[in-house]
Amino acid sequence: MEGQERLGVEGSEIEQTAEQPELSPEEQLKGLDGQIESQEQEITKLTESTQDTRSRLSVVREELRLPPTSEESPSVASKKDTLEKLQVEQKELKKQREEIVSKQEKEKLIKEEKEKILQERLNELFKEFEGFNSNDLESILKSGKTQEGNNVESKSMGSLKPEDAQNLVKVFKEGIRLLPKVLEALPDLLNKFDEDLTKEAAERVEKRLEEEKKKMKEEQKKGEKIEEPKLYGQEEKVPSAEIKQEIDPAKNMSGEGI
Repeated sequence: MEGQERLGVEGSEIEQTAEQPELSPEEQLKGLDGQIESQEQEITKLTESTQDTRSRLSVVREELRLPPTSEESPSVASKKDTLEKLQVEQKELKKQREEIVSKQEKEKLIKEEKEKILQERLNELFKEFEGFNSNDLESILKSGKTQEGNNVESKSMGSLKPEDAQNLVKVFKEGIRLLPKVLEALPDLLNKFDEDLTKEAAERVEKRLEEEKKKMKEEQKKGEKIEEPKLYGQEEKVPSAEIKQEIDPAKNMSGEGI
């Protein structure tokens, strides 16, 4: 019975854990910041306490006329161990924070790149619409298909669903070209092409980050290359012909010796 009850309790705890929603990056950062701040305060207090203990022990040794020692007392050693553990934990927390921030920044770059790609594709699509005859445009506006009853095939956007083609022709005829305005009229447009856009945007961002990293390494190498200074007393070598001319200026002027 006890075993069954224990299994029941453990099962309910697992269910509760599984039901807990995953924290957002902002919530994770807030939690980590709180832990880091709390640990910093504890590290400061422990450091001050360790220094105070050392000072008091030093005074006691002087009063007892004992010689100075490099060995730590058990109490100080214990505090040092605790301090080192806290510092290791804090380092790990800061690393986690950096990873979350880095991920957030990368996601932001991908989002911006997705919008840039979509704008590029819309520009190409609108150029294609400019080449359509008025009857085809009217047909797409009414039914989402060409006069022949076919889906709109775009080089930049692929095969468009009738509803999407209909909406895009509508914003085209209204003279809307910039993405923010297009998204105001068609708020679901970005989501409809999200998978394809995300893949291309991620590839672009990765390539750009790699190029920036490579550039930084090259600049760092250039900065490390410092010109070697001349040794003290080392003079620049002068060609023997120049020395001869300086010693015998008359020959230099007339071409003959004195």
